[in-house]
Amino acid sequence: MMKRRVGIEITQQYIRMAIFDDEKENPTLIKHAECAIDDSSNIGNVLLEMLGSRPGFADRTCSTLATGGFVRQLSFPFRDARKIAAAARMELTAQLPSDISDHIIATTAALASEGDAMITAATATTEQVSEALQPFEDSQFPLHVLGLSPYTEVSGIKSWFANGILIQLHQNQLLISLIQHGEVVSFEACGQIHDAEIQDTNTLVGRLHREISMICRSARVSNQPLCLMGDGITQELNKALTERDYELIELPLRANNQVIDAAFLPVCAKALAANQPTINFRTGPFTLKSEWAAIKKHLYTGAALLVTALIISGATAIRTYQHKTDVAESYRKQMTQIFRKTLPNTRAIVNIPMQLKSALQQLQTTSALMGIDKSTSALSVLREFSTHTPTDLKVDIKNFNLEEVTLIVDGETNSFDSINRLASELQQSAIFTKVDIADAKTSIDGQSVNFRLQIAIGHQGGQS
Repeated sequence: MMKRRVGIEITQQYIRMAIFDDEKENPTLIKHAECAIDDSSNIGNVLLEMLGSRPGFADRTCSTLATGGFVRQLSFPFRDARKIAAAARMELTAQLPSDISDHIIATTAALASEGDAMITAATATTEQVSEALQPFEDSQFPLHVLGLSPYTEVSGIKSWFANGILIQLHQNQLLISLIQHGEVVSFEACGQIHDAEIQDTNTLVGRLHREISMICRSARVSNQPLCLMGDGITQELNKALTERDYELIELPLRANNQVIDAAFLPVCAKALAANQPTINFRTGPFTLKSEWAAIKKHLYTGAALLVTALIISGATAIRTYQHKTDVAESYRKQMTQIFRKTLPNTRAIVNIPMQLKSALQQLQTTSALMGIDKSTSALSVLREFSTHTPTDLKVDIKNFNLEEVTLIVDGETNSFDSINRLASELQQSAIFTKVDIADAKTSIDGQSVNFRLQIAIGHQGGQS
């Protein structure tokens, strides 16, 4: 029987499905289909009818969560998959601002990075995962991979599109991802896009241009080729982006020698990712039952080994406990002495490493703000901006956002000429290497002009 890779997308209005063979180099699209559904539809019957038969033992199926929780990149000094899986939750708990005790954690495969192992870890609540799996569990339709956008789609298309910007305009949601070497470097969930904005091609292209520029600038990469997918992609949008000198990459997916509708590209990417090592929330209590049954066969052996290990560990722990306690007390006294010498004015000692780290961070922050570290400080940038702002201009600054090499200023003035004059004066600054008027428009009442300036900052060696 032929192995199949199946991508599935279920919404309140329809089910989309894409089926590929298992050929890795040149996968063939066997079928892609869409079926409208409502509250009375039997999801299981619809899936079986679209697939044509019960899923075979070798078939792999894939879908994605509508939303996730947190996504973080983690680094570990070891590459053992079991150790990483055990340490990921502790590391996320330490980094995240919210309690994730009820979250399911899924990770990408570990990548080597300067001797360490780098992974991307994603979380989703138990409720989110359960809700996404419910249609498949109710119909007893096996789902092997429950992934997360954009990681699942990128995993599916990386053999064709390994470097560039992936734009997913799908189900009125906009997701823009920077891909390098087949991996997601960063992504921006831009939120809901209304139908009216999708139909207004010029406005949409302008927004895409701004978002793409920001994500490339943040990653310090040059202009990247684009790959577009989703039911919001139109020929007009493709044409408008081409006219903006963007390079558009078309995925080599065909059905009967015809180009596939962009609305089916996300589910095709899911299908191609079904047998790839990608983020998968089918883990822990949500492990596929057939796979869970196979795992249980090894649990008894594992339990016996665990009991033996506990007995041995307990015996040695009793003999070494006192020694370790003495060593720990000695270290504690040394740390206290060092702390007292370093921060003599601090009375309360709660957590010495954290208190020292906090004090160091405060010094670094003060150094950066005052320019002591010989970089372009926030204070010097603000002073430079003020110095080069003409005194006779009426300018009301609403937002002053300083990033590492970019200053973004939002404000209000009385005319477009004033904006041009302000930009021209700022361009004379020694530390402002480039001043762009990113946006300028008349306010609703017509009495003023709102503007946004994007200013590239060059470091001044030796200036404080």
